[in-house]
Amino acid sequence: MAMFLRKGLVVAGPLLLCLLTSQLFRWLDGVFPDGSFLLYAVKGIALGLCVGLLLPAGGLSVKSVGLAGFFYVAAGLLLLALVYQYLETVGVLCWPWLRAILSLNGQVVLIESTAMGFLTLTAALNTRRRK
Repeated sequence: MAMFLRKGLVVAGPLLLCLLTSQLFRWLDGVFPDGSFLLYAVKGIALGLCVGLLLPAGGLSVKSVGLAGFFYVAAGLLLLALVYQYLETVGVLCWPWLRAILSLNGQVVLIESTAMGFLTLTAALNTRRRK
């Protein structure tokens, strides 16, 4: 019976997580206006968290390789890029030399925030605990 429950968790866990994420996306569409920077950013972070939780929700674990610090650094750099993009969107900052490498497109914001959410959650799940 325990083996059946484990196999059921491996199948149902990720499916339930995807179902909850899609419901969250529908709810967010009603909360934020269409094309809003924050809509893309929050959806991206939620999607990154969903992707990061797929293996744990399926009952699988990954051995820590000691790279959590680097994941936090990468997520921090993505956060800085997102903060700059937001400040430029609302008209607070405008640095032409950064405009050449950072886009304000909503799809780019979605992908950047997805990667940031995934990296942050992966780092948090793989941080070595002190005993």
